[in-house]
Parts: sequence; structure tokens; C-alpha cells
Amino acid sequence: MAKKSKKNDKRLMETAIALEIAKFQRDSLKAQVEQLKVQLNAAAVRAERAEDRLHETTVMLSKLSLQATSHAVKSTIQEVLVEGRTILRLMDPINSPPAIGGARQK
Repeated sequence: MAKKSKKNDKRLMETAIALEIAKFQRDSLKAQVEQLKVQLNAAAVRAERAEDRLHETTVMLSKLSLQATSHAVKSTIQEVLVEGRTILRLMDPINSPPAIGGARQK
């Protein structure tokens, strides 16, 4: 009978120790969950600000692109004869370098 009582006491002690370990781990995990929630909220705020900046940048680039294309000098073509053959020549190309002296060639 005493042997059975010692086994029960040992099991109860092991169970109590396991329960204390589980409680400690639970408390530790609760604290970790709270810390991760704070980090998640901070990351969400940063992501929101980054999306706002990206939107502003996209709008700015769109406006700049529209301005650049609306003010561009339009190129024209002209049909010319070269060595007896008709070819098209691009007049006033958009990216033509300025001639010496700053005037554009025509």
C-alpha cells in the first residue's frame, strides 16, 4: 500500500510540475502574442504610409509624363528623292541635338 501511495505521490508531483511548465509557457506565449500584435500594427501603419507615398509618386510621374508628351515638338516627314529613289525623311526629330551655335538644323 505504501508503494502504491508513493507512485501516486510521484505521479501527482510530475503532473504538478508539468502543469507549472505549461502555465509558464502559456504566459510566455501570451506575452509574445502581444509583442507580435504591436509589431503587426506598426508594420501596417508603415505599409499604409508607403502606399500613400507610392500613390503620390505615381500621380506625380503621370503628370510629368503628360506634360512632357503634350509639349513635345511634333516631328514631320517629307518625301525626298535620293539617287532617283523616293524615301521619307524625318524632319524636326524630337531628340535631335542642337547645332553648333544653339540653333536647330532644318
